[in-house]
Order: sequence, then C-alpha cells, then structure tokens
Amino acid sequence: MTIYDRSTGTYFTEQEYGGGLLRFLYGSVPGRILLRTVAAAPWFSRLRARYQKSSRSAKDVIPFAEQYGVDLTAWDGTHFRSFNDFFTRQFPEPFSPPEDPDVFPSVAEARLSLYAIEEDLTVPIKETVYTLAELTGDRGTGDGPDLSVFAGGTCLVFRLAVSDYHRYLYPDDGELVSSVHLPGQLHTVRPIAAKYRVYARNTRDVSVLKTDHFGAVLMAEVGAMLVGHIVNHPLPGARRFTALSEKGFFEFGGSTIVVLTGPDVRFDDDLWRETALGREIKVKPGEPLGKRLPDSDCK
Repeated sequence: MTIYDRSTGTYFTEQEYGGGLLRFLYGSVPGRILLRTVAAAPWFSRLRARYQKSSRSAKDVIPFAEQYGVDLTAWDGTHFRSFNDFFTRQFPEPFSPPEDPDVFPSVAEARLSLYAIEEDLTVPIKETVYTLAELTGDRGTGDGPDLSVFAGGTCLVFRLAVSDYHRYLYPDDGELVSSVHLPGQLHTVRPIAAKYRVYARNTRDVSVLKTDHFGAVLMAEVGAMLVGHIVNHPLPGARRFTALSEKGFFEFGGSTIVVLTGPDVRFDDDLWRETALGREIKVKPGEPLGKRLPDSDCK
C-alpha cells in the first residue's frame, strides 16, 4: 500500500508484515478454513502472546527493528526484556497539549484515513459501509451512546503498523462518559480482510468521551490478528483526562483506533485528498489534523 508522509510531502510503500501468510489465509480455500477455525480466534492470539512475553523472545527485537526501520536511538536495544516489552514501549517523552486548544491532534503514530459520517449514521470505511451502531456495538436497547451527535461528522481510522508505537492518547481535556468491552474475533485490519467487516466483528473497546473543546468524541480500540489484549488505563474517580495524556496501549500485532467526531470539527484538506485517492497518511502523535469550527457550540 502507498502511504503519504505529511512531514516530507513524499510517498512510500509500506513493508508488509506477514504478507505471504495473510494472502494464504484470506486468499485460498485451505487458508480460509484455517482462518475460521484457528487464526482469527482470540485463544490463538493468547497462545502466541505467551512466547512474545517470554525472555526468549528478546533476541527477536534487534532483527525486527532493522527489518522494519524502527528507530531505537532512544533506547539501548538490550533494555527490552521480551519482544512484547519492545512492542509496547512507551513514548520517549510525554506530549504537551496543543498551544491552540481548538486544534484536533493525532491520537497515535499511525496510518490515517478519513471518512464522512452520513446523516443516516453510516460511514464507508475502505469501501465497506458500516453503521455507527455496528462500530459501537449499540444493540438499540436505549442504553448505548447517543450516536446522532456524530451525524455529518468525521470517522478517523488510525491503523497502527507493526513498526509504530502501540500507545495511544486522548485528543483533548475531558471526561470519560462510558466504556464497554466488546468481545469478538481477531482478523487482520489490513485491506485484504475488508469483506470480513473487521471493524464490526473484531474485539474492541469503545469509549465515549465528553471533551472540553470538541464535544462528544468516540474512541474505539480495535484488536487485530495476534493482538489479544487491549489495555486502557483506569482513570481516577472523577474520570477526567488531559489532552495528549496516554489512554492505553495494544500488545503484539498491528491494530486500529476508530475515532468519531461531530460536524463542528473540520479536518485538513490533504487528509481528505489522500484518502479519496486510496492512500493512507502517516501521522505522528500530537500532530495537528484539523480544527474546531469558529462559533461552534460543541464545547
């Protein structure tokens, strides 16, 4: 897949992790049988994670970093006790909130795509149309989040590659309104699995946030193949958080964060342009992505 790097204005082709295996699993009859019975099952990811958390796996860190271009200058490579310890590494320094609080920042190091949320609360992610109810696990019982506030807004899909930091951040100061864990399968989140409707079928954690500058924001961390564990940090009693403080992290594997905003946040034109051309955009944590519209009432 071709990726647009905003920081340099250039394009590059991402080195695919496990590409041959994914093509076998999703592109052949024997592979799909194995996928249905083993590969996408949460127990398989948990089994694989045992090795990744063992001290034996520490020897894999340096070869992996060299192959996928992971910059380890902030660490001594021998510091990591296991491959999972490397994979869940923290950012070298904490992030400061944007100087302009009306700027909407990136919540992760990732490959980003943007999609318009239609008035009927559907969103076409990578040519597959989802309802917001599917994405959030809302079963229409009346106790779920009010999804109507996102009509006419934006769905941001942050896909974390294996070389990225697997930590993610809150976009603004605010309060956690609700959080729910939705168990499911663990398909890859790469385009090859689009027909499996992965953002509605995979294991995910869905949080509704009441932010100080952007109103209601929904964040859904989506598990993926070999990602058996999504870790969100507990908040103190008031359940308050600050802009660009760490929300949580993924354990081994690439994964995705889906963020929904209302119509009062306008995102940058280049993000829409590259998404429309079928390209993802490489973004960094805290990087400005858009801004709250003047005179909006979403505070």
